[in-house]
Formats: sequence, structure tokens, C-alpha cells
Amino acid sequence: MDAIMMHDAEAFHDVISPHTSRIRHLFFGHLHRAIWGNWRGISYSCMRGLNHQVAIDLDAPGERINGSFEPPAYGVVLLGDDQVTVHLHDFADRSQSFLL
Repeated sequence: MDAIMMHDAEAFHDVISPHTSRIRHLFFGHLHRAIWGNWRGISYSCMRGLNHQVAIDLDAPGERINGSFEPPAYGVVLLGDDQVTVHLHDFADRSQSFLL
């Protein structure tokens, strides 16, 4: 997914750049891979899909993108005055929880 990247990234940056002092985090989806990072000084996160996932492959992409059946997930975002916390929840995970 890193090689495909965002279409029109420069145009998007032109739109948000006057507001970067107020942007604390970018949230987006439909990438089918949980990815967190920093783009031009702005942190971002993307949740996995609810169907299939894109298999992690950090080499140059071939003609096709490999998929996987990693579990679906959703994000839980906690916002505070001085922080953004993003939790990934694998809601279909049926493994037993236990005390640590």
C-alpha cells in the first residue's frame, strides 16, 4: 500500500496546510491494513478492513496485491486535551482473556 500511496497528495496538503496547527491526527480507512505513522508532521492512523486484509509485504509490489484473512478490527479513539490514543480491537478474536 505504501507504493500505491495517496492520489493527489499535494492537492490534499494544499487544502489542509493552512489548518495544520489545529490538526492533531488524521483518521482514514479502506486500506485493509492497520497502519500508523506521520505525514508531513501530522500523525495518522488507518484501521483494518472488516472483510479481507492486505498482506504485509515491504518489498516492491508486483502485478498483484496479496490479501490475507487476518481478523477484522475497529478502532477506539480516546481524545484528551493533550493526547490522541488509538486502540485497535480485533472484535472477532475468540481467544480467552486472562489476568496478567
